[in-house]
Amino acid sequence: MSLRLWITLLWVATIGVVVGCSGSKPVEPVAPAAAPAAPVSGTPPVAAPPAAAVAPAVAPVATAVDPSKPETKWIGNIPFDVFYDQPLVVASDATPVGGGAGPAPSPASGTGDLAMNKPAETPGTPTPVEGTPAPAPAAGGKIDWAKLLPVDLAVEVSKVARTEINANLQTVQKYNAGMETIRTQAALLGMMAIIIGEHSEKSNLKEKAKFVRDLTYSIQGKASEKGKAGFDATQELFEQVTTILDGGQPPSTESADSVPYVEVADRSEMMKIIDKTINDLKSNIGDPKRMKEQVESVNRQLTIMAALGTMMLDSSYEYADNPEYVGYTNAFIEGAKASLDAAKADNFDGFQGGINKMNTSCGDCHPKFRGGE
Repeated sequence: MSLRLWITLLWVATIGVVVGCSGSKPVEPVAPAAAPAAPVSGTPPVAAPPAAAVAPAVAPVATAVDPSKPETKWIGNIPFDVFYDQPLVVASDATPVGGGAGPAPSPASGTGDLAMNKPAETPGTPTPVEGTPAPAPAAGGKIDWAKLLPVDLAVEVSKVARTEINANLQTVQKYNAGMETIRTQAALLGMMAIIIGEHSEKSNLKEKAKFVRDLTYSIQGKASEKGKAGFDATQELFEQVTTILDGGQPPSTESADSVPYVEVADRSEMMKIIDKTINDLKSNIGDPKRMKEQVESVNRQLTIMAALGTMMLDSSYEYADNPEYVGYTNAFIEGAKASLDAAKADNFDGFQGGINKMNTSCGDCHPKFRGGE
């Protein structure tokens, strides 16, 4: 208790003794202020009124009694300046003195340890999902394709795509009916050409892959025109591709060694390939026996899915720097790899689980990022 408060209490006791001994009528004691009621749970505490609004219980009368010190006010023989101006306010002040710790705040108040330790959230920055893999490195030679897809498998897929295109270019009628298949298979052939051209493993097609990449991209544009003119233009381009795949010389036109994926690999066609593959796997591989019989085909399809998913993370594509898009795409790649590993281990439940993860990631991603694709 401070010195000033002790002096105040001493003064009150002294006045009581003097008045009692003089025989004068004692001063009626002032009833102490009622303690504030405990707040109802959930009700915010009411702020204390400002000090000026609280009157002292007894207003002491100060007078100047020493002519030599007129500036000093006295009450009896005690200097007035030892008294608090607002004794009740001072008495009720629970502020710690000397930097001591005050009462611990309640977590519910928003200022306790739980609230103070919560990291601030920056507006506009999405909260990352725990366990979301980091984005794959940008392409253009930076992807280790050997870990995803052997070059021989990429060449094999190219041959299958070539056969599909050729079957739909036998007549104008077949061409008109199979334009969508031609575009999709040309896109797949072009994507395999990109991978072969960047692959660390050797291939006879490696040096010429850039020409296949550009020619198949041109085919996708021409195979959207029905009739004889579209058929002839598509067939001419395809014959050049066939010549290269058979070991012949590429056309005299120049092709850049490396270009952004977005310029030669249409992501919408990539999604069509993915969608068709998932549907085929779900409808054709319905039991463990069927999975075992078709294991080579299943492995090839799932390997391609993981490779295309990785390609979609290339920095040239829109949203490739969006953490949510990256998370969905990585989930798709993980599902393809999990299903592939399960198929190799003859684990049908794991195979289906991986397919479901791929399908879910596509279903969650498309409403937010697919747009017009």
